[in-house]
Amino acid sequence: MLSAENVCISTDCSSFLQQVYVMDEYVVKIFAEGGPQSSIFDLGTELEFYSTLSEVNSPLKNHIPNVLASGILHLENGSYNIDSWDGKKVPDVIRKCNLIPEKGTGDVFPFGVQSKILFTYRKDLSPENGPDDSDESTIVLLPYLITKRCKGKIFTELRDVLPWEDVLNLASFLGEQLRSLHMLPYPSFSNSALSDFEQNRGFSSANGMDMEFVSNESDIPVEWKIFVRTLMEKKKNVSGRLSKRSGSIPKTLIEKAEAYLPDDFLKLLSIYEENGMKKVGKPWSWIHRDIMDDNIYMECKSCSHGIPAPTSNGGVAKSWRPTYILDFSNLAVGQSTVLI
Repeated sequence: MLSAENVCISTDCSSFLQQVYVMDEYVVKIFAEGGPQSSIFDLGTELEFYSTLSEVNSPLKNHIPNVLASGILHLENGSYNIDSWDGKKVPDVIRKCNLIPEKGTGDVFPFGVQSKILFTYRKDLSPENGPDDSDESTIVLLPYLITKRCKGKIFTELRDVLPWEDVLNLASFLGEQLRSLHMLPYPSFSNSALSDFEQNRGFSSANGMDMEFVSNESDIPVEWKIFVRTLMEKKKNVSGRLSKRSGSIPKTLIEKAEAYLPDDFLKLLSIYEENGMKKVGKPWSWIHRDIMDDNIYMECKSCSHGIPAPTSNGGVAKSWRPTYILDFSNLAVGQSTVLI
């Protein structure tokens, strides 16, 4: 059971990280990082990702803990209630809080990865809004995800004792799973998403970009157009943004920050021409963004029912194999070699 004392019950959850509760057979994750709206986007995107895994029958799904339940725990008028949610449609409790998905991103997963990316770009361009610019609400939202608990140990506990052969096997395992991840189809943005994004941001021109790139006549994916426009907007006042966000960066470096940025962000895209049309040579893909030591699970393969196999000299030998990758809450789509 989760007690109210263990979770964030304030209307200001912006300073909280994800809360994870490990039980005998289950793991409960409470989304709280960044505030209510960011948390809804995180869960919505993760649920869309799991749905995509199942639709294409990706081998990656065999190395992700089984999802048993998901939804929104909410505190309203002094009492807790739970609404199940699979990421599809907009639950009534979200409507009550005036949390609105981004326009032009489809209605199957309204808080999925498309909407999350546009929401993140919008926050990046309006840092004065703080961690979450949703309206104050008397309803406290706590999105949750319940998964099957993995057996074994996280890599953090094993990295100093893992045999070299097992390290090589781990590297191979991660390469295979990342390949499967990057091969997954991702939802493409529509031209209406670009139009709504431009209108909401008040872009009056192409900001000096190649007009053929910006126009619908080029064969450039909409997501790249939005990405480049966002970078150009952020570049306009990069020194001011750095001054506000960090007091540890020397002023002399902040003043030179703009000089380190490309004069033309289109150069990041490896644009080429084919049959008279401009295209981008860098495809997007799903990106985990948090494959760390504590998000890799390993299982003892030389153990029998959890007991290490004995050796000839009376000791015990342990060999470990990677089994699961954890924590897909920071999922995004983008190009892995370009900072997004």
